[in-house]
Amino acid sequence: MTHRRDGVLAGVWVLGLTGMLTGITLTAAAQAPAAAARGGSGARASLTGAIRAAGGAPIEGVVVSARAAGSSATTSVFTDQGGEYVFPPLAAGPHDVWAQATGYEAARAQVTIDTARQTRQPFTLNAVADVTLQLTPSEWLAALPEDTLEQRRLKAVFRTNCTACHPSTYVFQNRFDEDSWRAVIGFMERNTGTGNINRHTTVVHYKDELAKYLASVRGPAAAPLTFTLAPRPTGEAARAVITEYDVPLAGARTERAWNDGSDWSRGWPTASMGARWIHDIVPDDDGNAWGTRDRGPADMTLFKVDTTTGQVTGFAVKNGQAIRRSHSITKDQQGIIWFDGGDGPLGRLDPKTERVEMFFPPINMGGGQLTTVDVDGQGKIWGATTGGANRFDPVTKTWMHFSSVNWPRNFVYGTAGDAAGNGWWTQYTADRVVKADPKTGKTVEVLMRPPWVSEEDLTTTADREWYRAMGVMAWGNINTVPHGQQPRRMGADKRGEFVWVPNNAGNNLARINIHTLETKYYPLQGNPYFVTVDKDSNVWTNLFADAKVARLNPRTEQWTYYTLPSRCESRNISVDNIRGDVWVPCANTSRVIRLRFRTAAEIEALR
Repeated sequence: MTHRRDGVLAGVWVLGLTGMLTGITLTAAAQAPAAAARGGSGARASLTGAIRAAGGAPIEGVVVSARAAGSSATTSVFTDQGGEYVFPPLAAGPHDVWAQATGYEAARAQVTIDTARQTRQPFTLNAVADVTLQLTPSEWLAALPEDTLEQRRLKAVFRTNCTACHPSTYVFQNRFDEDSWRAVIGFMERNTGTGNINRHTTVVHYKDELAKYLASVRGPAAAPLTFTLAPRPTGEAARAVITEYDVPLAGARTERAWNDGSDWSRGWPTASMGARWIHDIVPDDDGNAWGTRDRGPADMTLFKVDTTTGQVTGFAVKNGQAIRRSHSITKDQQGIIWFDGGDGPLGRLDPKTERVEMFFPPINMGGGQLTTVDVDGQGKIWGATTGGANRFDPVTKTWMHFSSVNWPRNFVYGTAGDAAGNGWWTQYTADRVVKADPKTGKTVEVLMRPPWVSEEDLTTTADREWYRAMGVMAWGNINTVPHGQQPRRMGADKRGEFVWVPNNAGNNLARINIHTLETKYYPLQGNPYFVTVDKDSNVWTNLFADAKVARLNPRTEQWTYYTLPSRCESRNISVDNIRGDVWVPCANTSRVIRLRFRTAAEIEALR
């Protein structure tokens, strides 16, 4: 059983029987074509330079950014081993150009690009006296002491209870005494957005201990922490070209976020003034990107980034009086885009004709599509829902519902469809992954427990009594317990035999064989949130709070880490299998980011 409502997208477009989609636009300076960006067609770089430290030594892995006057897009590159950077061709005219790296003050210049000649802009970077505002969450957490059992216990409690939804940088950018930390924790308790996860109950339980602990590591009299900075990009990771597109805010349509993350010395942005909840992004077959807005202005449920012109167009999806937000978006094998309607329905968008259809599951199917939608290898659409997942057949317009093996009311976070047509989902609060086989109707589960997880019991007798009282082990609410893995939004290799699970709190990816359920874990430097697999079976994940993207080559089992030019809290990542580009939305700065990749030879051809 299904209901369908049709509509057409245009500058102003109609959805449903009475609904409207109203388009708004924000125009950016035109971007360089792909051939120029990669050094093709005899193109030459319009801007180059060298970055040196104050003593004259070259600095590798420095991010250098350029933004044309009046543009809503920023282009960034990185310096090589000799400290040299090379931009692809940029539009003629004045540009703001700046260079920065953790541990250094940013250097800035205004440069006028003349396309008839090459402009060279050198920079000298001076060391900063206080690096704390520039640190990533991983660098902060690594610096927290672990000398005693109690330090290890409270660090684990802090990690699983206070960093799952937002970066720890929000907390550690400040110094407070014990009473003030208690007030901060109280605010977190009242404003938790995780529904029935019950993190707020554990925050209440640990409030006094956490306040004392935080004052000991980040209070007015706390001893300085020792920080180990993550390596800067080198080699392949330093050859990327990254474009950041601003998405209009809820207010003035040319307004940018007051802290868009581009100045690392200002600390990490906190999604203020409407610059929040750009959630997912997916490229269409023409290379343009379509995104969702989980919250925000009424005319920005969906948006489109035109990568040829740089124009961003936002659309409001309405059905009667109900304005639909959207969380997740994906693309099928025919180039059709699918998205969740935020409160139950499944949306279908043809980017060629801009026609939209909305499909409504029967009311007994767990409340409809929620956090993630995905397409399996057979073309069926899977969507997370309460206590399980739904599968939609686009050909027959029929639905199937699958329930979790245990704890049917447990929170389902991510969904994936594998190459064989099976559905998968993560039970975020239970540290479990569930597989559904449509052929048999059966579901099985896999426990997320890496072999290197410490056997040391970090809990006290009082902790264990509390966990029993709140039913942690009885119904699966274990993500607040030390060593909780918190599996988020998983992905599948559509051409292979594996699904991949980002264990957000565990700093690892789990690889599950779709036939045998054999599981292998890959540690990584950061907390993964979403996983996608490209056509060559490379595995990509966004490091949610560290403003980085990581790629795992499953053949060599080696990671490559790409640093984003701006501080970005991301909850999604998408790969353009036609062009090889990678897209990341920023949930806290109202912008989306495209990564393109160059070889050393292509950069040399631009010089």
